[in-house]
Amino acid sequence: MRSLFPKIELCRWDYLAIFICSIPAFYYLGKPAIYIFDEAVYANASWDMSHGSSWLLPTNPAYNTKPPLVLWMQAISLKIFPWTEFAIRFPSALSVTGILLLITVALKRWGFEQWARIIVMVCFIGNEGFIRHHVARTGDLDAVMTFFVIGYSIIVLDAIHKKQWSNTHFVWFFFMFILAYYSKSIAGWLMMGPLGIVWLLSPIRKVLVSIKFLTALFGSFLICLSYYFLRESLQPGYLSLMFHSEFLRMFSNVMPWHEHGFGYYFRNFVTLQTYTPWIYFLASAVGYSLFILKDQFIKTHLTRWIILGLGYLLLISIPADKLEWYDAPVFPFFAMIIGVVAVHLFRNISPPFKYLWVVPIAFLFWRKLSFICKDVLPHHQFENEGYMLRTADFNSSTKIFMKVEQPEHQLQLDFYRLVKKSGGYSAGYAEVKRDLEVLTSVDQVLVGDQIIISQQENL
Repeated sequence: MRSLFPKIELCRWDYLAIFICSIPAFYYLGKPAIYIFDEAVYANASWDMSHGSSWLLPTNPAYNTKPPLVLWMQAISLKIFPWTEFAIRFPSALSVTGILLLITVALKRWGFEQWARIIVMVCFIGNEGFIRHHVARTGDLDAVMTFFVIGYSIIVLDAIHKKQWSNTHFVWFFFMFILAYYSKSIAGWLMMGPLGIVWLLSPIRKVLVSIKFLTALFGSFLICLSYYFLRESLQPGYLSLMFHSEFLRMFSNVMPWHEHGFGYYFRNFVTLQTYTPWIYFLASAVGYSLFILKDQFIKTHLTRWIILGLGYLLLISIPADKLEWYDAPVFPFFAMIIGVVAVHLFRNISPPFKYLWVVPIAFLFWRKLSFICKDVLPHHQFENEGYMLRTADFNSSTKIFMKVEQPEHQLQLDFYRLVKKSGGYSAGYAEVKRDLEVLTSVDQVLVGDQIIISQQENL
């Protein structure tokens, strides 16, 4: 009987490159304070879970409508590591290593040379597309979700390349498919749109209508939906809340403050510099792949990656509500396109001169670490109080003055109040010492109070 675990035949240079390219994801990972809004939501929930609260019903369920896989990973991480911010972000950073491993194994199985595998990894980590705030360097959901999305996509691409849908492909596809959903709800399935196009154009398209596949697909839906009905039994009204926040936004403008035009994600590559100047290399690589490249083996793979990367980007551009980090799953495919084209263009360089690749690689690595070193301060004015509370010495009269405009503005502060209440980063609720009062009006300030404040304009 064939093993369900595929053989991983990488050389020591592959493992070394994966290790080195993972460094930017973990470098200074715990130095920035927890960010609002989303990271603070998940940090509060996972902290509660790791300190005795329910693992099925978050303490603040109105903010946590997504399936709980990432929260569970963060809660487990908090039990392992004594450094709170690092622990909360560890699953996201670990996803970078996982994606690098998936890409390297896939390229090796498909016959791409050593330099191509290394350059693709560098193209993935050498910009601010994926290893940045809200994705791989914060405790959000998108990095973990992307790992599983890339996982089930590569499994299908591998089956197409091998022209065989084996039991190994079958099991691992549905495993990744389910966990992608449990990472971030239907966002984990959006890649199935462009992937379905690639699949239908492939020699293994008949798999999609087989009884075995359809039965497994139906079973996967049941496994995913079972969480929602379990959650509804614990939190009546959850299904309505979840439908509004998860599904309705695909078709309606439920968050007008996040409304953007169709070209939002494409503009962000330049305006937010998340993919500058890489977007120009990508455009050139796509043009070369489609109109100039003659090598049919490479062109076939590149065309599939282009359909997946650009197809996903076009798909998420349709809803009115958009957030800048929703494009996370496209960057591994963009890296594969740019890296493989770059190595192909310089394929005629003699072996000794190929080591000149080390120069741009070292520059990109240095630039990435420099960016991370500078990106450790608060990003929003409502993060300043929590940032100060995180490192402040306080006594029995310490209070926080914060003009809260809406509850979400206090999420980061609430997290550090939890940490301070617990008597330290690794203490449990049994060691709660006291709460820290939050003042919203000058009239609440008493003589002798020690005040933590940054928004002086509100005094």
